[in-house]
Amino acid sequence: MKMPSLRDSLAYEGFPQATRRVLEQAEAACSGGGEVGGGGGSQLAALVEEFVHFRPPDALPHHTGLNALQELQLLQILSDYFGGKTNTGLARQVFMVLFATRGGADRLTDHKVKLLGKLVSMCIATQHEMVLDCTSYWILQEGAASPPVLTLLTSVIQDYCMLMPGTLDTLRKVDRTSPSFACQFVTIVTGLYQLKPVSSSHPPPALLEVIAEWVAGNPRICLASLKDTKGSAPVTPIPGLCHWCVKSPLVQNPEKNAPEDAILYSKLHLGVLQSLLAAQTIAPNAKLLPVSTVEEIVADLRALVSAAGQQGEAAQTAVERLAQVMQVAMATGCTHLSRKQVAGVCGQLPENRLLALILGYGGEG
Repeated sequence: MKMPSLRDSLAYEGFPQATRRVLEQAEAACSGGGEVGGGGGSQLAALVEEFVHFRPPDALPHHTGLNALQELQLLQILSDYFGGKTNTGLARQVFMVLFATRGGADRLTDHKVKLLGKLVSMCIATQHEMVLDCTSYWILQEGAASPPVLTLLTSVIQDYCMLMPGTLDTLRKVDRTSPSFACQFVTIVTGLYQLKPVSSSHPPPALLEVIAEWVAGNPRICLASLKDTKGSAPVTPIPGLCHWCVKSPLVQNPEKNAPEDAILYSKLHLGVLQSLLAAQTIAPNAKLLPVSTVEEIVADLRALVSAAGQQGEAAQTAVERLAQVMQVAMATGCTHLSRKQVAGVCGQLPENRLLALILGYGGEG
């Protein structure tokens, strides 16, 4: 069916039938069995804009699209559609047709991310594996630090950790429903909250608790994204989690009980060490701890120690955690750094017996 007649037919049918038909067209095109007019992908994109997002290219600025009740129905249609798919590769392709932003920064992109945020929040509640797996793939394609991804994850955090904290038990189950989504989620969260000496840089207490449970309970969760990044630089939460664990003794959250925080970060630190050990069998020689990450952590530690004049127990705990991370990373091949190079990077940190022992072991290796 050619584009003009197909578009007219869909416009006549209207929502929700037109949406279901466009999903079928998208699937046919992604599987190589469909023809959507003479322009191929661009014309399919136009149909998606008009009959899935209800933002036609010629829409006026005041165009409102679906009402609230219809939007709920749309979310259910999308959930049901992906719930019926068993071919993950095909489902991912269709998902990207629907939600890829291609680096855009316009009203359509804003709408896509807002709709996706609602879909993801709903699918966390229903433990919808396919939608969450497709979302983790979308995150990889868009980039963990891209504005659409950060907006999406901020929305999910707001929903589950701030607006509806009573639903936290639902979020806790996500690591079992979709390890790949949980992995991407933690990666982005460690970028959003970088543990600086101000309250806003600390993760919400409920979120910290969930992540500590995920990583300590199943250290392989940190490696779940590796199957989708073969042949490229690994994207895992390990660098960000190392920042958290090492710096946490020196950066207390003024809005949270410090002893409770300390227990959670200690639990998280053990999980990170176990993740590095697990990498030996899952991804041998994957460089999960880049040189740049170690240099950043050391620079932050030096600044924190210098600013507060901290040379006591907290500083020793921080340096010991860094030493333990480096010991396991070097032993498992998870870093390019040798002992000699680590000694050079860590040279201006407070003296620590464990770090000295680790760097001295094995001579110049």
